[in-house]
Amino acid sequence: MDTDTLDTLGLAPIEAHLKAIRSANSTVEAIFRGATISKATGVLLFMKLVLATNRNVLSAVDTGLPFDQVYFHEPLWARVEKPYRKYLTTIFKLAGHTEVETAIDVVIAFERFYAGVELPKRRLQAAVTPTRLSLSDANASYPLGLGLHLQGFGFDVHKGCNTTTVLLENPNFFDFLEKMLSSLPVDDLKTIIEYKVLDFNAQYLSTPFVTARSDFYSLVSFVQKESPRATICRDQVKTSMGDLLGTYYLKEVWTDEIAARADSLVLKLKAAFKTGLDSAGWLDDTTRANATTKLSKLTSLLGGPKNPKTYPTLTFDPKAYIANLNKVSAFDIAFDLAQIDTVYDKDIWNTPAHNANAWYQRPPLFDAKVDPSANYAGTGVAIGHEITHGFDNVGRYFDGDGKVNPLWSATVMKTFDEKAKCFVEQYGSMDIKSELTGELFGKVDGKLTLIENIADNGGINTAYRAYRDYVHAVSEATEYTKETGEKLFWIRYGQCWCEKNSDKYLQFHLTDPHPPRRHRLIRTVQNSVDFAKAFNCPVDSPMNPTKKCVTYCAE
Repeated sequence: MDTDTLDTLGLAPIEAHLKAIRSANSTVEAIFRGATISKATGVLLFMKLVLATNRNVLSAVDTGLPFDQVYFHEPLWARVEKPYRKYLTTIFKLAGHTEVETAIDVVIAFERFYAGVELPKRRLQAAVTPTRLSLSDANASYPLGLGLHLQGFGFDVHKGCNTTTVLLENPNFFDFLEKMLSSLPVDDLKTIIEYKVLDFNAQYLSTPFVTARSDFYSLVSFVQKESPRATICRDQVKTSMGDLLGTYYLKEVWTDEIAARADSLVLKLKAAFKTGLDSAGWLDDTTRANATTKLSKLTSLLGGPKNPKTYPTLTFDPKAYIANLNKVSAFDIAFDLAQIDTVYDKDIWNTPAHNANAWYQRPPLFDAKVDPSANYAGTGVAIGHEITHGFDNVGRYFDGDGKVNPLWSATVMKTFDEKAKCFVEQYGSMDIKSELTGELFGKVDGKLTLIENIADNGGINTAYRAYRDYVHAVSEATEYTKETGEKLFWIRYGQCWCEKNSDKYLQFHLTDPHPPRRHRLIRTVQNSVDFAKAFNCPVDSPMNPTKKCVTYCAE
C-alpha cells in the first residue's frame, strides 16, 4: 500500500471542497455547495437521495448519525465524550481550522440535539405513511432541507419544468430538518458540513487522519483492534466495487447444484409459511387471502445479480486514492439517477454476491453437501425470518407490491396486537448482564425489539416446519432417524447463535432493535413446542414454560 503518497498529499485530495464550504456567504450557498460535493463524492449531509427500494422512484431519507445514537446519551456519553473531542480536535487541526474549540462545541451540540430525536423515532416501530411531492412542491415546502439538495444533484425544481416526483419516507423528519437548518447560524452550518466532509474522508487521507479516526471509532464499534491499512484498502475495493468482485466470486463457488438446492430451500420455506397462515385460526378469510397473495409475490435472489455493475468506463490512477473512490461513487449515483421513473428491475442487488447477511450465506449457514438439518437450521431460519418481516407489525401495512395497503381487518389487527403484547412483556423481562462480571446493565426493550422478536420466532417455526415436511417427503435426504435429525436441527440452530460478547456490545443492545444473540436464542426455543418435544423438556421447566408467545407462524 502506497502510504507515502497519501502522507505526502495530506489534505490536498479534499482541500478544494473545504475551501468551497468555508467561502460560502450564506446558508443557501453553504447547503448547495455541500449538496454538489455530496453528488460528486458520496459524502452524506443531512439527508440523502436514493431510489425507493421497491420501485424506481426518487426518495429522500434521513442520513442518521456518524455512529450509533446511544453513545450520545448517558451513561455511554460520559465514556466517549473525551475521546470524541480528541478526534475532532485532531481532524480540525489537520484541516487548518482556525477556531477548533468552537468548532468542536458546534458539532457536539448539533449531534447531541439530533440524537435526542433519534431514539423516540426508533421506538415508535410504526409504519409512517410516505408523502410524494413534485420537485417544485418539495422545494417550496423544504427549501433548505430538500430543495437545495435536489438542485445540487442537478434537478430542475421550477414548477412545470420536471415531471419527476420525490417520495419522503418520513415527512416528520423533513419538518424537523427544515426548522433546524433555518435556525443554525451560517458559520455553525459551515462547520457542521466541513466536519461531515472530514469525517467521511478521514479514513482515506494521510496517516494522522487515519490513526485519529480508527482510535476513536474502535471505541464506538465492536472492533478491538483496527486492521492494517492494507487490509482496510482491500476491503474498500469490496465495498466500492462489490458487483464486479462478485462476478469473480461466483465463477469460483456458484454451481448449478448449489443453485438448485438453494432455490428448493426457498420454495419449501414459503410453503411452510403458507401452512402457518392456513392453520392460524385467528386470521379471518379476507386477511388470510391478502397475506397469501403477498406471500406469493415474494421473490428470492440467489447467487448474484444478472446484470452486475462492472464499471467499464472508469479508469483509475494508483496515486489518487480518493479521486478513484469519488469516480466510483459518482458512477453509482449517476447510475441510480438514470433509473428514476423507469421500469423497476427486481434482479438488481443491493448487496454484492460475496457479502450477504440475513439473506443467504455459504458455509457454515449453507452447504449443499451437508445434512438438511444444518441448512434448514441455518439459512432456512434466516429465510423464514425475512419472510416473517413481511407480515409483522410493520409489514402488515404493505401489500405484495410494496404499497401502503393494510393486509388485515381491524379485528385481526386487534388480535395481533394482543399477541404482540405477549412478546413485548416476555422479552422485556430479560436481563442484560455482563458475561465477564455479571453486572446488570438493564433489560431488553420489549417494544423496541418487537419486530425482530416476531421475525425470530416466525423464522424458527417456519424453518422447522419446512425441515420436517422435507425429510418426511424425501426419506433418503438424511441418513439419520427422525428423532436424531430433529435434535440435530435444534443443535445446529443453537450453534448459529454462539458468540462471546464484550460489555460494550451488550450495553449497545440496550437501545438496539435486536436483542443480544443469547436472548434471541433462548426465547425462541422456549416458545417452541417442537423444541420441547425433541428434548423431552418437562412442562414448566426453564426451557419449556407453559406460557408461550406465538403468531401465525406456530401451529
